Amino acid sequence: MKIHTEKVELLSEKPTELVNVTTLVKETLAKSGVRDGVLHIFTTHTTTALTINENEPGLERDIVALLMSIVREDGDYHHHHFFYKDGRMAVNAWAHLRNILLGSTLSIPVAEGRALLGERQNVYFVELDGPQERTMFIQVMGE
Repeated sequence: MKIHTEKVELLSEKPTELVNVTTLVKETLAKSGVRDGVLHIFTTHTTTALTINENEPGLERDIVALLMSIVREDGDYHHHHFFYKDGRMAVNAWAHLRNILLGSTLSIPVAEGRALLGERQNVYFVELDGPQERTMFIQVMGE
């Protein structure tokens, strides 16, 4: 079995945004040499997420608007307190809560060297507390 892992560094540009990483994911799959297996994507941050959806600018704006309406930034959150570990205030509870709606991992089957995404499906890295430098891993496993 082959296992190919790539660390990807991203720099988000907005407080909340969807970054289409489909091309990057497909390039990583091609480099791996895996023909049949599975592709895993993982974000190492609790204030980012991953999702699959259609690449359409209006829909991308709608997704951001939906997340903002479900988990408002002006809520009275318990997480908003002095965070001793970092020596600063933790005031981003909304970003952590939005993460749990989307998740931190994706798995995509691979067959005949292709990610088995639907015709309109794209892979998105979702920034929820930016702009910041971010890290995700793409791992391809199989034969």
